[in-house]
Amino acid sequence: MSKNNSIRELIPLEDYHPQQTPHALKVILGKQYQQKTRHFEVKIVTIEQFNMLALKVNGSMKNFEAGHEVRKGWKRLQDIIVANNIVSVEENEGIVFYDQANMVQSDGSIELSIGVKVEEIPYIPKECTKVTIPKRHYAKIECRCFSKEQMNLRYDYLNKWFKDKGYQIDNNSFSLEPNRLDSFNPFEIPADEIQVFDFDILYPIK
Repeated sequence: MSKNNSIRELIPLEDYHPQQTPHALKVILGKQYQQKTRHFEVKIVTIEQFNMLALKVNGSMKNFEAGHEVRKGWKRLQDIIVANNIVSVEENEGIVFYDQANMVQSDGSIELSIGVKVEEIPYIPKECTKVTIPKRHYAKIECRCFSKEQMNLRYDYLNKWFKDKGYQIDNNSFSLEPNRLDSFNPFEIPADEIQVFDFDILYPIK
């Protein structure tokens, strides 16, 4: 896998057979979804420094194993936060992040991390790591859609944007995917069933 290949290329679609999208979720996203499907737009944004409490997960993309591991990691992280009275800065946000250059492991599995923003904490609970994301520029595309195929179009568009604009992805920094949790929590929907997405894709610009 080349250094600038994205997680999009690892998502299996041939075995994905989604059920009908619940009408309630379409209503929740409503006009926001309609507006974002008219065209894709990549913005260069500056993200200020922040800290995360995070858990690493690892799994194969076969049978949605990696996605299931992300959801297990999210549940475990929430249990740790509650048990240790840790206050998250953004309660309605869960961030999946990864190092594109080293995401694929020697056995073919992929390594991802799941985190929440926190203030300074006196100690790091077992299993967790504290990750500091420094202030930097990212290329951002919003991903509000109702299928994995539509989601993958965003990854494709963002990768093409880098090539067309002559930018490079900084492989020494994490790519971020903050998921909005205020309308629904994707980490509570099984990976092989989820068909509604509401998150941003942020690739660090070199």
